[in-house]
Amino acid sequence: MADFVLDIRTPEEVAEGHLDGALVVDFMAEDFIEKISQLDKNANYRMHCRSGGRVGKAIPIMRELGFIGELENMGGLEDAAGLTGLPIVQ
Repeated sequence: MADFVLDIRTPEEVAEGHLDGALVVDFMAEDFIEKISQLDKNANYRMHCRSGGRVGKAIPIMRELGFIGELENMGGLEDAAGLTGLPIVQ
């Protein structure tokens, strides 16, 4: 099963810095459900946003869409960098 880091922040937030190699799908965008539905539903996702609040809302949506892998809330960017060991890049 594949493992991915998923950043669900806005493009403006991502432009300030993001984890190297993370997938980016803006939770606030009108097409969030459409874009998130295109991801591998069997994969594990380690997810972050600004503080973890949006991830807390995204996980139930992803479950409803049929995601069966592990969905982990890593909190904010700095927390996610520490948990994954990935560098923050611009």
